[in-house]
Amino acid sequence: MNVDTLIVGLGIVGLNYAEQLRKNNIDFVVIAPEEQSASHIAAGIVNPTVLKRFNAVWNAEIFLNCALPVYNNLEVLLGTKILYRLPIHRIFNSTQEQNEWGIAASSAALEKFLNKEWISNNRQLEINAPYGFGAVKQSARVDTQRLLTDYRTKIILDRIVSEKINHQDLGVEDGSITYKDIKAKKVVFCQGYSSVVNPYFNYLPLIGSKGEMLIIECEALSEQVIYKGPIFLSPMGNYKYWVGATFDRTDKSTKTSINGREWLISKLNQFLKLPYTILEQRAEIRATVQDRRPLLGVHPKHKNMFIFNGVGTRGVLMSPLLSQWLFEFIENNKKLPASVNINRFENKYFRN
Repeated sequence: MNVDTLIVGLGIVGLNYAEQLRKNNIDFVVIAPEEQSASHIAAGIVNPTVLKRFNAVWNAEIFLNCALPVYNNLEVLLGTKILYRLPIHRIFNSTQEQNEWGIAASSAALEKFLNKEWISNNRQLEINAPYGFGAVKQSARVDTQRLLTDYRTKIILDRIVSEKINHQDLGVEDGSITYKDIKAKKVVFCQGYSSVVNPYFNYLPLIGSKGEMLIIECEALSEQVIYKGPIFLSPMGNYKYWVGATFDRTDKSTKTSINGREWLISKLNQFLKLPYTILEQRAEIRATVQDRRPLLGVHPKHKNMFIFNGVGTRGVLMSPLLSQWLFEFIENNKKLPASVNINRFENKYFRN
């Protein structure tokens, strides 16, 4: 099989890059196992703000302006509902937080994303929020599991190899990349945290952070709001809700833990007053980076090997625009922003 590009990995990052190639009529094949990735169990929340400190996400407006139309278009392409425009209600813990919210919402960086007027709690039997809520505008939820599953089976079924890549089987030459019976001009690695075992890019400071989450059922709770208390509580449909997540930089296993479960329950019980049933507990490793910026670029030595990684907890928001940046870099020689280009680490980490 001869193609232009080999994509390794099909989480939210790999999907967005595959979509760039598909829209531009560039031949590609994806290598990715059917087992779930961090993207499959993510909440899929599109949130342009940092609600712990009332800040805007880095480049929030341009990421958001790209992301929402992309997911709208994917919804049409798939013929499946994946994008839900839901407000995020940030639970206030004090009158001081109410005041801080009002100041933040009046700032140039956040006025497009935060409602200035806070909301009193009219769901006192459901949610413990005596100081009310602040509402995030332009937020949404993407059903990442449905998106990834349907994209795989409806759009790229004839372009996917359902296996975990063995890097030893990768042949690298100046003009081509080979993998078993596949021959490509270039390869783009979109592997998330598993990139730490990629011999070509393992020099990059991909830290990784473990996140555990719960799926609960709660029939009496509104499905029209994403709540942000000490953790997120996000509707998934059919009275199921995503609860999470923990953040652990030391444990790099994907095993769930009793401590993680108890911590999530304790945080959830601080604000959810309704009875609920825990249906499932899951864990995955987020692809986080030392300087908290994504990893995009070309290998220092092999000029037909590229990486797209390090989106952390903001993959749904950032991946559509980042995939455009990488596409323009690879196909049209357009410069990558210095803040995401992996060459920022070459002098310190890469050794020939």
